[in-house]
Amino acid sequence: MKAEQRLPIRSSNICSACETACPSGVHFGHMMEEMRGKIVEEKSAHWLSRVILQHVFPYPWRFQIASRLLELYHVSGIQTMVRATGLLRLLAPRMATAEALMPEIGIERGVTLDSFYRAEGRKQGTVAFFAGCVMNSMLGSINRSSIRLLNAAGYDVVVPGKQICCGALANHAGLRDTAKEMARKNIAAFPIEDVDAVIINAAGCGAMLKEYPLLIDGAEQFSAKVKDIAEFLVSTRIFSRLKFPLDRRVGYDDPCHLIHGQRIRNEPRTLLKAIPGIEFVEIEGADQCCGSAGIYNITQNELSMEILDRKMGKIEKAHIDILATGNPGCMFQFKYGARKFGIELEVAHPVELLARSLGEIQ
Repeated sequence: MKAEQRLPIRSSNICSACETACPSGVHFGHMMEEMRGKIVEEKSAHWLSRVILQHVFPYPWRFQIASRLLELYHVSGIQTMVRATGLLRLLAPRMATAEALMPEIGIERGVTLDSFYRAEGRKQGTVAFFAGCVMNSMLGSINRSSIRLLNAAGYDVVVPGKQICCGALANHAGLRDTAKEMARKNIAAFPIEDVDAVIINAAGCGAMLKEYPLLIDGAEQFSAKVKDIAEFLVSTRIFSRLKFPLDRRVGYDDPCHLIHGQRIRNEPRTLLKAIPGIEFVEIEGADQCCGSAGIYNITQNELSMEILDRKMGKIEKAHIDILATGNPGCMFQFKYGARKFGIELEVAHPVELLARSLGEIQ
């Protein structure tokens, strides 16, 4: 494949908006990922991408160590020194771009793998929980809030111990064999016959888990049980547990892999509007990409920042206190955007806001 043919394939953020618009239902995102796989077969992926996606993400304990090193980098003052001197941008421009986007990572304890969390009140069923890599290492409070909500809705929650990263980033990068192996390991880790659903709270991961049948044979039974947490909670008794008011103006931004990849739009809004005290604000262009798109904001930084700038302008006009969105990459992108534009804005996952409103069971 010629260089001019590779460019549009690498430049796409695979937001899947074209799939929503396409009257024929063409699975364009899958086609793009297949083409990226062919590009990698001809020209190997960047060595750093291979190291991270093949030797860190598939191993939860390695990812935890990497996360803690990033946290140490932040709290030790090294990050402040690096940014003040500008040396990194001089020596390694791409790495400097990635570093500038790095969120402030605290040690947020996630959920314990190979664990069980009991339902509150009358039991409605049992679900398995997909903890993820970024979510459980960097945004652990979101996973804890998710478990609280599922228990409050009447569900026992099992967290399989042998689960690993979903493989989405490897797949987006064209490392198809790596993604396939990760899919096989995850399917083997989950006791599908014993649970009502497999719950996921990250849009990109959820889309990937639901698309395992496009990658490997024998994944249909697993993927059929995968549910985004909003998709699942909206049909439970959780509404009766939302008691404490949250007197804030709250907007919601649709992650591409939720609204386009999974066709989930109304469920998160329905849940947020049920929280007492919230003034829900529809944001112009909420269904458009924020520019994060996995690692697109690193590999195609200039294009990503153009998308983000337009997005932040619309968010600023909405005059909201909290922006809710259901994907870690989007959350990091918006936090960076708020810093860049000097906007006082809390960026939160919908489950965090729902968990704040939880009252005692009656």
